[in-house]
Parts: sequence; C-alpha cells; structure tokens
Amino acid sequence: MPRPTDRLRRSLARGEGMPSSLDIADPVDLLPPVAREILGAARRLLAEGGYEALTLSAIAEAAGEPKASIGYYFGSKDGLLVAVVDVLTHEANRALLAETEGLPMGHRRLHALIDGEVRIAGDLEAYRSFFAILPYALRDDRLRGRVAELYRGYRETVLRCVVAAGEEGLRRGLLPFAMLMIAIVDGLAIQHGLDSEGVEVRAAVELWERLARGYLAERGVLPAD
Repeated sequence: MPRPTDRLRRSLARGEGMPSSLDIADPVDLLPPVAREILGAARRLLAEGGYEALTLSAIAEAAGEPKASIGYYFGSKDGLLVAVVDVLTHEANRALLAETEGLPMGHRRLHALIDGEVRIAGDLEAYRSFFAILPYALRDDRLRGRVAELYRGYRETVLRCVVAAGEEGLRRGLLPFAMLMIAIVDGLAIQHGLDSEGVEVRAAVELWERLARGYLAERGVLPAD
C-alpha cells in the first residue's frame, strides 16, 4: 500500500492540492521535508517579490534543492502555487474554527468570528501573497477552479461558526451571508493594505457586526436583541 506521503505527492503532482479538511492541524506536516522546504521557499519569494519572483530556478535555489524536486513533489509551478494557496487559506480557516468552536452558538460566537475575520484582514503578508496569485488564477482554468474550491471551504468555515452541526438546511439558506462575510474581509484587507492610516477599520467592523446580528436574528440563528 502506498505511504501517505506518496499519495500526497501524486495528488500534488496532478494539481489537486493538499487535503482541504479543516480537521487537519497543519497540512504542511503531511509533506515530506524536501517538499516543505520548497513550499517555504516559494512563500518567502512570493512575499518578498510577488508572483514574478517565483521562477523555478529561484525557488530551487532558495530551497537548496534541484529544480527537478519541484516537479517530483508538486508536478509543476502551478501545482506548487496551488499548495501555497491551500496553506494560506487553511491557516486562516483553522484559526477561525479554533477561536469559535469552544463558544456556545450565539452573540459571543459571532463576535469571535468577526474578530477573527478582522485579524485575517489585517494579515497583510498573507493577503499580499494571496492577491499576488489571484490575478493569475482568474486567467488559468485549473488554478481558478482550485481557488474557487478553497473559497467554498472558506464559506463552509463561516457557516460552521454560526450554525450548529446537523442543521444543513439552515446552512444552505445562509450561504449568501457567508459569501458577504468573505467579501467584506477581502475588501477590508485591500483597503487596509492600501491606506492603513486612513481607513477606520474598527468603525466599519462595529457596523458589520450590527448588520450581521440583525440578519441572523431575523433568520432565527441568534436571539433578537
């Protein structure tokens, strides 16, 4: 039977990305050491120099590995980009679940979710990396599909934070809410990144939470104020 790392390597080589289950503590731990070095080097180069810095030669040199190792573990540069986006998104999702899962459903849990989303929006390094890849993903069918899948996972995270397990009908009905939550986070991240001094994030967040509480109360998810 193939070892887990062998199956993972073949999955990455096919461009499928790393497992997206939010119950995995850290998907990087599933990678062999060489693949972790390559992934880490790609993230550093992306953060420092943007997408243009991600040449196979530069990645291999930064990782201290031959270029052939990138193809062996990730299939291609695109496969490596999928893995980078997977890790960035997974980290944000896991943080949200960790901050909310110990709280009972209700106002405190929604407040913790929005606080977590604000911290994600303020993580400029992660967002710079993500937005550096996004334009290329929008033009590439395979990358676009994979990033769209990650956004589906992100929406599911929001729904898990506000709706109890087993209430699938209610979760489906709240999909527009999850979409809007993500749009707000992305929009705040852009505005904060462009003008961190001039954007009053806290006032916007307070309004965001009031609107979310009112909507969820109307839907019966939260008790009315």
